This record gives sequence, C-alpha cells and structure tokens, in this order.
Amino acid sequence: MSSTLTAADFENLPDHRMTLAHGEQRLTLDVANEPFAITLRDTGARQSLRQGNYRYEHPVRGALDLFTVPLGPDGKGMVYEITFN
Repeated sequence: MSSTLTAADFENLPDHRMTLAHGEQRLTLDVANEPFAITLRDTGARQSLRQGNYRYEHPVRGALDLFTVPLGPDGKGMVYEITFN
C-alpha cells in the first residue's frame, strides 16, 4: 500500500491530521506535507554527473549531503534537480 501513496493522498485529510498508534499510546499529529524541489544548472558542463548523493557547500547552511538527479541539458547547461520531502 505505501508504495502507491502520493502527496495528493494526504491533501484532503480531515483537519490535516493523522493518528499514530504505538501500543496503547495514541498521538494526533498534524500533516506538514510541503515537498519542494530546486533545480541547479552547470553552465560549463561537458558531461553530467550521475544520479546520487553529493556534498554541497552553502554559505549559510554549511555542508549538505543531497540526493541529486540529472535532468539533462537545457540549451544553457546541464540541469540537476534536488527534491525535498
């Protein structure tokens, strides 16, 4: 079942909440489903990197290990996508 779920399956939940059952304990949790993606372009690319985890360095966030997917060239360079769930 879980492999067929999408973000849309959680959009119309009553009050945007789910109940977690753990033994006798029950927790009511708010659904915060706001995935987003960023695209990056390498304008000097002669080849693309393979899909996988890469270490990025951000001036504010520091080092980030992020799963990166090559989307292909767009006429301006090689485009990559990073999706955040």
